[in-house]
Amino acid sequence: LLFFACQQEDVFDVPTTLGTEENASLTTLLTQVDEGTKTMVSVSDLKGLAVSGEAIEIIADLVLKGYVVSSDATGNFYKEIYLQNDPSNPTGAMRILIDVTDSNNMFNPGREIYIDLKGLYVGEYRTGDGIVSIGALDAGENRLANIRENVAKKHMLRSATTADLTPLSVKFSEISDVHVGMMVEISDVNVISTQAGLPFVDPDDSYDTQRTLEACDGFSKSTFLLETSAFANFKQDLLPSGTGTIRGIVSKTYNGDSQS
Repeated sequence: LLFFACQQEDVFDVPTTLGTEENASLTTLLTQVDEGTKTMVSVSDLKGLAVSGEAIEIIADLVLKGYVVSSDATGNFYKEIYLQNDPSNPTGAMRILIDVTDSNNMFNPGREIYIDLKGLYVGEYRTGDGIVSIGALDAGENRLANIRENVAKKHMLRSATTADLTPLSVKFSEISDVHVGMMVEISDVNVISTQAGLPFVDPDDSYDTQRTLEACDGFSKSTFLLETSAFANFKQDLLPSGTGTIRGIVSKTYNGDSQS
């Protein structure tokens, strides 16, 4: 499943300089990594800590570095940020659950960030959906909850770097769980003929709408789901006809039974 986002014409540049406090906190964190009191961890190793159906507290002094690939500027993402481990050749990606709206004002696409993981949790937000994420603890349900804003400010530190993102070029048939959270690009794509000209979101849907994309894959065609939130500000734009290239973030359907 792909989450798609349109770029607004009135988007303002995000400042590259950091506040004094955030700058000092990042310097301290990176010094601790250099001195060996904290350890940089890979996405795959972090996901390896997860246990299905549980929220696991991170008790080790671990740090995750990543680059933001999602944006909530158009309303298609809500209180979540997707990171990948490299701006152009990613091998892993992770979702961060935060209790913050308009997060794009700080965590803009391409922004390099460091997450001090100790005290946070790794697991699933919707039990069984297969999307391993970082968050806080919902103790009553033994699953993840969104990290409160004040806590996120202490754990999620930006650098002044905003990298140029290069989507990973893939075919629909190549997409797997490894790609969840990554920005990908698929060429020669079209909306199936029965849905071309329809709005991105069905007016009768309260949360989101899934439309079907198809693309040539060798001598056949493969299909994939395009999901758009009912809160996206382009929800009533019409799906195009014809063939083109699409970029988006790979996610999973609500119950986790397939990518979208």
